[in-house]
Amino acid sequence: MRRTSAAGALAKGLAPAELLKRYHRRTRRRVPWLQTLALALLLPLLSLVSRVRIAGREHIPDGGYIAAANHCSTLDALFVALAIRRRIRFMGKSELFNGRWGWLLNRLGAFPVQRGVWDTDAFETAATVLRRGRVMSIFPEGGVHAERVPAKSGVGHIAHLAGATVLPLYLDGTRSLYTPWRWPKVRVVIGVPLHVEEHAQPSREESGRTAQRILDAIYDLAEPGVHAVAEVRADG
Repeated sequence: MRRTSAAGALAKGLAPAELLKRYHRRTRRRVPWLQTLALALLLPLLSLVSRVRIAGREHIPDGGYIAAANHCSTLDALFVALAIRRRIRFMGKSELFNGRWGWLLNRLGAFPVQRGVWDTDAFETAATVLRRGRVMSIFPEGGVHAERVPAKSGVGHIAHLAGATVLPLYLDGTRSLYTPWRWPKVRVVIGVPLHVEEHAQPSREESGRTAQRILDAIYDLAEPGVHAVAEVRADG
């Protein structure tokens, strides 16, 4: 039986819910080959338009882990990839996947998450990615924010589901790229990994506490010489 691509399925009028599930299945099974090409083209460009300084690369672990960072700019995921030098998987709002752009985004490493609901499909996809030794890039604060906001509980939930290692990264200066004709300094600080205890059914309260600890570890890196070292357990 011939398999239909996601783009072809959309053209044939496949229901959005089934289309989103197809993107999840593909993310769990395949490598985002197009991301490799995109990063090869974009990362050298980033180094040209900004002065990037990366500290703490010695803390980067092997295998699968969550790369968790603050989120000041729409370009932050590129700086995470530049710092860790690995292909990353990341979540995007499900509305982006209902059109033909979804096919491209999925092959660039993105998969859909439904905002405003407890999206178990997205959480299980992220946990599967981690169990297979891959890297998930997650911004605990959710969307882009100029100032610190409380963490969303999703990152804690995913970390407990997979028993994941979490690598905190603090990004400074990425928002300056919004101003044209500048050559801004961008600083990426990588902290000591946190190890989160596996828990098949963490409560939202447990997940929320873990997410906040992860965010605290990120912002601890804003102070020179300070690194986050913690053992996060499901019982809080």
